[in-house]
Order: sequence, then structure tokens, then C-alpha cells
Amino acid sequence: MKDIRSALRQFLLDDPTVSGLVNGDRIYPIRLPQNEVRASVVYFAVSETGDYHMQGDSGLGQTRMQVDAWAERTDQAVELANAVYDRLSGARATVAVGSDFVDIKGIFLANKRDLYDPIVKMTGVSRDYIIWYGASE
Repeated sequence: MKDIRSALRQFLLDDPTVSGLVNGDRIYPIRLPQNEVRASVVYFAVSETGDYHMQGDSGLGQTRMQVDAWAERTDQAVELANAVYDRLSGARATVAVGSDFVDIKGIFLANKRDLYDPIVKMTGVSRDYIIWYGASE
């Protein structure tokens, strides 16, 4: 099974709106780097399952991916979260990751919640997406 995380990051950076809002690089796995207060995206896999048929592994994977948009101001976090949503919701694509390809079969919104971190005084919008994917053929 392919790893969807690198493909997701690349798919987001390939979008001019998302890329512009994060200055072409502020999309991070698992956690926001210390002292980063500019508008950024953080993503991590919440859960993952495989898909099988009577002859074994189908080659499809399903991941529930949490994607958080963080910023100092609420309006910035909402703008970034909405740009991410516009890019991901209902998407299908083949994404190049190095010399490999990941075939995104479909991305679907599962839920949304607002966030606030009082220590760093940042606002966030968190959305979970269900992503079906596999190796590109």
C-alpha cells in the first residue's frame, strides 16, 4: 500500500491558493514547529484500513486524515481551512511523489471543529477527511 501523507502534502502544495497562503511550504506532518505563528497546515493520519476481496489485498487504502489550518487571526485560519477544503473535498487525482505515483480515488469530508491554543494564542480549524487511494496503474 502506498503512503498517502506525502501525496496529500504535494496535492495541497500543487494548488495555487493553498500554496500562496502557506508561502509554498508551511504544510507540516503531525505538529506545528515551535515558534511558527504564520498561517500553516498540519496533517496527520487518525486511522487507516486496507481493502480486501476474496483473492487478497485489493491495493486500496482508506485513511482518516485530520487536517488543521492554524493562524494568529481567526479570519486567516478560516480562509486557509476553506482553501484546503476547496482543494480536497470530492477530489480525485494522480499525484507524483518523487518517482512514484499515488492514485487518489476520492476525498470526502467527515467532520469539522474549531480550535484554539491559549499558550501560543493561535486559532485553528480542524477537518477530518476520508481518503481512498492506491497505487497508480
